[in-house]
Formats: sequence, structure tokens, C-alpha cells
Amino acid sequence: MDELRLIVTAAPGTGSTSLLAHFQSYPTARSVPEEDRVLDGVVVVDAKHATVKQLEAAGMISPAERAGKRVVTTTRNPFDFWVAEWHRTRTRWLAELRRPESWVYHQKGMIGRIVDAVELDFDEWLELALGAAARAGRTMHLNAGHVAEADVVVRMEHLDDEVATLTGASPAGRAVPHVNVTVRDRPYWQWYSAASRALVEQVHAPDLVRFGYRF
Repeated sequence: MDELRLIVTAAPGTGSTSLLAHFQSYPTARSVPEEDRVLDGVVVVDAKHATVKQLEAAGMISPAERAGKRVVTTTRNPFDFWVAEWHRTRTRWLAELRRPESWVYHQKGMIGRIVDAVELDFDEWLELALGAAARAGRTMHLNAGHVAEADVVVRMEHLDDEVATLTGASPAGRAVPHVNVTVRDRPYWQWYSAASRALVEQVHAPDLVRFGYRF
């Protein structure tokens, strides 16, 4: 985006659709790439969620295009993220199976992820997602590739204010549209047991410290 000298990447599940919708309203904004790159029926470059590193490796962004621009992405309270991820996988993504042309058939491992989300309750599913990392003593950010390369990480919970600070515009002057929101029937904290809460606290300690998140 030449107007603001920004490259905006969409970290899945963190309000990224809203972030993109906002910045796509700028006159100089363009999408790179315009569509997924698919090889042997598998998406190898995701048009929406690719990192800058992936785009550079695929030759879709040149060093000249990257130079002098800040990379912006989003993050989210990891406690909230995992409940939303489980819920949308077993509802919205499950519904995608009815469409033979759907993206879920081109994302490696996606069918298995949908089956797991449907068959397992939240605690069991979260253990499947984070248990191995916890047992190995690994910690990580959500969407670690997006966060590692970003110069600015906007918190989803403060999207309007932090985007306004980034662009120098008032929130009212160029509002961030809130789109693609996952609707749930109860707040995220009601899904957690003591064990699943401890799992997120351990694995996502970097998010809790860096971004000030709490349960």
C-alpha cells in the first residue's frame, strides 16, 4: 500500500478480514496475489492469509516492493481465539463440505481438522491442538509467522483505536468494518476447565506477556 507505506497481512482468526476490508478502501491498495496458488490440488500460497515471507519466497513481492514499508498484522486474546476456532471449524467450515468447489478441499489437513472439531469436546480438541507443544515445553505466539515478521501487531480487541493510531486518522473518520464475525452462544471463558486454561497459559505465554492478555 503506497499511500501509507504498509504491507498488511491477514493472520487467521484475529479480525484480519476486518483489517483487510479497512485498508482495501484506500486508493493505492492492491491484493497480492489476487487468488490462491494451487499445486496438485493443494493451496501452496493462500491469497488471503499468506505471510510476507511466503510471498517473497514465491516471487510475488520483490525486494523493491518490500523496501521501506512496515508490515502490519493482527492478533487476539488466545483464550478467545481457541474457542472461536473450535466453534467455527465445527459450524462454518463443516457447512463448507456441502460445496464441492470449497477451499476446504484444497487446504492440506482441513478435512481432518473439521472431523476432530465435530467429534471432540472443547477440552479434548484443545489438548489435541496444544498438548504436544506443552509437553515439549514449547511456547509460541498465535499465527507465529505473521507476528514474527510484523513491525506493527494490532490487537483485535482494540482494532478501531490501534488502526487509527497507525494511520493517523480518527476512528470516526475512517471506521474499521467488523465483518466475518464468529457468533457464539456464551462467552469464551465459560468453555474452559482448569486444565485447558493452564494449557493456553503455558503455550501462549508470549502473547499474554507481549500483548497484555488475561483470561
